[in-house]
Amino acid sequence: MVLLAVGYGEIRYRNGWYAHADHINALADKKKDKAAKAVQSGEQKAAQATSEGKVIYRTITRDVVKYVQNPNRTRCDFDDESVRLRQRAIDAANSISGFDAGAVQGK
Repeated sequence: MVLLAVGYGEIRYRNGWYAHADHINALADKKKDKAAKAVQSGEQKAAQATSEGKVIYRTITRDVVKYVQNPNRTRCDFDDESVRLRQRAIDAANSISGFDAGAVQGK
């Protein structure tokens, strides 16, 4: 009789363990599916932004000597035109619609 009770307790314990493991695995599958959908959505936005974006190439030639007169000086002051061009480039990069990826370093 005692052996039967111990066997019954062991079976109930294992069934509970397996039910819990199945529950945890189901939660992990839901989380994985949700993450896959988020990645897919981001990739679609990136593809759309890439197809909508246009590239404007301009060659900017500047006289560097006027900025660095003394090689021991560690501070560079840029004129208003340089600051304006940099800000226009940043604004153009940020104006691509539907794409919120982080900044990418230039080549």
